[in-house]
Amino acid sequence: MRILLSLILVISCWKLGDIKNWRTYYPTILYVIINNLLYSFFVSEKKYFLWKLEPDFLLNPTFSFLVQNFIIFPCLIILFLSYLPKYQHKKITYIILAASILAGIEFIMYLTGRITYHHGWNFWWSIGFNILWVLMMKLHFYKPIPAWVVSFIITAFFIIYFHVPLPE
Repeated sequence: MRILLSLILVISCWKLGDIKNWRTYYPTILYVIINNLLYSFFVSEKKYFLWKLEPDFLLNPTFSFLVQNFIIFPCLIILFLSYLPKYQHKKITYIILAASILAGIEFIMYLTGRITYHHGWNFWWSIGFNILWVLMMKLHFYKPIPAWVVSFIITAFFIIYFHVPLPE
């Protein structure tokens, strides 16, 4: 599933994304990767996953994580930011569309057993998280420092709400 998704996203990014200006999107790509690495850091030591990527075809969990961080996320970010509308009313529709696409991909992964939910997390939380993810990408693209502050607050909320044990 992730290999197919990766191929589709790489081809889409190459053909449809603003790949020639990848440096413009690079800080936001790093922001998303760092946040995902932090999630992994917080949950992997105690094995307290809220969601977990399950093995997929030739990919073990570690390689799935790497593919997600270094192929899937960069392609999604370039595609999303390449087409971000200029007008506010169109941005709202675009954000809803982008979050819906992410939710659709995740729903297929859930149905095929490629992602599992734990400790109170479920698909509905993922829908909200996908909306936040898209909003935070947009915020980081325009205002990186406020995005980091908001990310810290959101992370603290999830840690407290889901009782995520902190690493020692």
